[in-house]
Amino acid sequence: MGLQVERRHVKAFLEVLEWSEHYKPFQVVKRRVMARYGLLGSSYDRVFTAILYRLYRMQGILDRVVAERTGLRPERLPAALRQALRLSALLALTGSGKTRDFDEKLVESVARIIAARFGPSESRLVVGLYRDLLSRPWAPRDNLERMEFELMLPRIVIERLERLLGPDGVKRFAEAVNVSQPLLGLRVNRLKASVGEVLRELERAGVEAWPSERVPWHIVYRGSLNYSKFKPLIEGKAVPQDEASAAAGFILGARQGELVADLCAAPGGKTTHLAELSYNGAMIVALEIYSDRMARLVELAIRTTTITSIYPVIGDALRASALLPRERFDRVLLDPPCSSTGAIAKHPDARWRLTEEKLARLVENQKRMLAQAVELLRPGGRLLYTTCSVLPEEGEEVVEWILQQRASAESIALYV
Repeated sequence: MGLQVERRHVKAFLEVLEWSEHYKPFQVVKRRVMARYGLLGSSYDRVFTAILYRLYRMQGILDRVVAERTGLRPERLPAALRQALRLSALLALTGSGKTRDFDEKLVESVARIIAARFGPSESRLVVGLYRDLLSRPWAPRDNLERMEFELMLPRIVIERLERLLGPDGVKRFAEAVNVSQPLLGLRVNRLKASVGEVLRELERAGVEAWPSERVPWHIVYRGSLNYSKFKPLIEGKAVPQDEASAAAGFILGARQGELVADLCAAPGGKTTHLAELSYNGAMIVALEIYSDRMARLVELAIRTTTITSIYPVIGDALRASALLPRERFDRVLLDPPCSSTGAIAKHPDARWRLTEEKLARLVENQKRMLAQAVELLRPGGRLLYTTCSVLPEEGEEVVEWILQQRASAESIALYV
């Protein structure tokens, strides 16, 4: 690898690693930090981004390795030190002869920064872990751990997907979510631009892009795009949104004169899409519990000129029927918190946050929120329940539950 390892570059990368622990999605943190250091879009940015994705895909395995070899629990360490140790383990486990010189210099440079912040003993931990793993390579202890390492998936996901898809299906799923450059998307705002106009801007930015074959007014692209300098995003002509997420708006729809509720609405991609589809003629009530996330929704609505039809309400979707009129809404959208197992290509860190206990809590809240959503719907209205999860517990089984619970289910047009 021909890149020189300079302290400024490594400092930027360690800053990305540290702050991505606190703010999600980590891609936003990466773009902001790299832009501040003047590295966004550079060869360093591309190399560090690839390492960052690998680290988060293997985070659960790396934490296990760090704990075994150092005797420390990563979750109890400061974020910068925890990420430095994960990085050392990653480079030792996945590096090759072609990258060895770069990897060693990167580890040593990170260790010097750690020494300045925490002290020499922490610095020696970082370098010592890397060298220990090179001299005594780590090996999985059982078949499931071997599969976790090879597929870069936690056992809770492997076990469930094996029951659903079989062993070959799990492997194909892993191949799909572990691609080096996941496909990304932009929804074109029909109130301000055309698909052709945004495609031409992407071409000028040197990004490979094409119109979606599944969702109208949507563009799929592959590559690095500087969001802070891309005019269609700045001007609200396009909105970052994956193809599946953009499909939700078209499935639910919104027409002039209708009353629509979007529960768990922030950061506002679907909310603004519904307003756009109605040409600002519908009344879109956006319910969101977190004020900082609501601020992002409002900012997006202003930028896309959909704010005139969006009515922000701070509140909990678990209490939606107490906060909003019951049996009045023509359409209701519920996109509740979920395991994000269907979005781990773009958000690889999400796979290692899931536990049996967390899944049970998520499902319970999804059911409670869906029951609240039904209370808002007028007779003959339309309800869309959607999650970015591939697990039946969070999808089909939640819908089956609400249909069993509701004696009036026949009057509900329910779409999954």
